Amino acid sequence: MNNASRIGLIITVMLISPFIGAVEFDDAQKCNEIKDDPDLTIQYCTTAIQSGELSTENLVPVLARRGYAYYQKRNYDQAISDFSAVIRLDPNDARIYIMRGMAYEYSERNYDETIDNFNSAIRLDPNNARYYNYRCWALILKGDAESALSDCNKSLELQPNDPNTLDSRGLAHFALGNYQAALKDYNRTIQLDSAAWSTHLNRARVLEILGNTSQAEADRNIARENAQGEEQYGFWLGSVEDAEKNNQHHRQ
Repeated sequence: MNNASRIGLIITVMLISPFIGAVEFDDAQKCNEIKDDPDLTIQYCTTAIQSGELSTENLVPVLARRGYAYYQKRNYDQAISDFSAVIRLDPNDARIYIMRGMAYEYSERNYDETIDNFNSAIRLDPNNARYYNYRCWALILKGDAESALSDCNKSLELQPNDPNTLDSRGLAHFALGNYQAALKDYNRTIQLDSAAWSTHLNRARVLEILGNTSQAEADRNIARENAQGEEQYGFWLGSVEDAEKNNQHHRQ
């Protein structure tokens, strides 16, 4: 899955837009409208929540929006708390389970909780290709690349040629030692999405193993130049290393 998905940009559109409704109060409206200032979002959302004047229908999107603002600030414990509050009020919205799962993944890489939340989302929305892709990725990092491969294939059945899922499947193949299959998926991902810098990083590891060190170095340079800072580059590199380490028993 490429970097845009993992840092939550797709989730923002998926989660927030459908929730914006007829909120009655100014603070709640501002909570939903502000997109680029998570601190200000949290301020308005909190004021609206503490007012005690929001109906349940309007409290749900405000809690969800504040949860996502905490997620943006990498305050994952508070994000999980808000998403859990939303689930208590509305346990039938698959998107909130996805968001809570993402927060668990980034919070100490708690893959068990992540997968459990993705399972809930898939039960509620079993034909959503994106959800199978998210679970595919989490299963790889946990060390179950064989199950992950099944999820990625299911996702591609529902949404063929999706570059995010092709990238995830490439990592599943890589974790299982299927390097040529991984290379094929990574090549196709980059063909479909030239901005997928994280795929260049993933492909670099495969090329290195296959002995193409010059192209591997070129891919690493592309990844480093286009990542949003060393922290993001390092997180992605850690994910590749986790996939390799946690699935080592499959290759053995």
